[in-house]
Amino acid sequence: MFDTVGVVLSVSTSQLRELADRVKPVVLARENVLSISGPLAAVVPDGSLRRGSTLTIAGSGATSVALELVSGASRAGSWTALVGLHDVAPVAVLEAGLNPERVAFINPGQSARHADVIAALVGAVDLIMVDARLSLRQQEIRRLGARLRECGSVMVVVMPGTDPLTLRCTGEIGSAWTADVALMVEAASWQGPDRGHGHVQSRRISIETLGRGRAAGGRRHVFEFPSGEGTIVSGDPAIDASDAVATVLPFVR
Repeated sequence: MFDTVGVVLSVSTSQLRELADRVKPVVLARENVLSISGPLAAVVPDGSLRRGSTLTIAGSGATSVALELVSGASRAGSWTALVGLHDVAPVAVLEAGLNPERVAFINPGQSARHADVIAALVGAVDLIMVDARLSLRQQEIRRLGARLRECGSVMVVVMPGTDPLTLRCTGEIGSAWTADVALMVEAASWQGPDRGHGHVQSRRISIETLGRGRAAGGRRHVFEFPSGEGTIVSGDPAIDASDAVATVLPFVR
């Protein structure tokens, strides 16, 4: 059922128990954070993912940002489960730098037991990436949040293509999920000949950090995909962020 690259096409509760038996968090329970490598560490308080927390990522490029955020912990040995993210191809996981032998693609199916599938993973793997469009009731989300805090896994809820402005206007920054940290990916622009027409060279995005505690108040960073590593001298003039910090990131399709 579980091959060497850790890909699961469909699951049942019994199969998830088998996964839980085989996959154990490699970070000791006394270590309360999972590290973030690379420039994206700047968008999360203390540059790390706190165990038991929920992080939401919305906007164009949200999936790419999520993969980049978890790639450092994956390379360090943490297991990552992608639940319901059918648009993520294995090649995108490789390009983002995750360890393919510690990644599981979970298809929760069309049943009403999505919460049970996610709950079976909490405590069994360090990182759980979830599609925000899965069918979950508010009560189930609250129970999952409590289980996260008890078991120490990190939940990354991805809202691909969601307009951050719409979330602000409706007050649903974290959607139905209560987010400790909410990342809003917006103001994307393409770079290349004639401002992106023709051969596209890179893409520039703005990420705003919102949330509770140290994440409150909001801070904006600008990143560019790709171009290798380094610092961009100036951000895109179209991005209204006076305190933006521009950094280069690898491109993930």
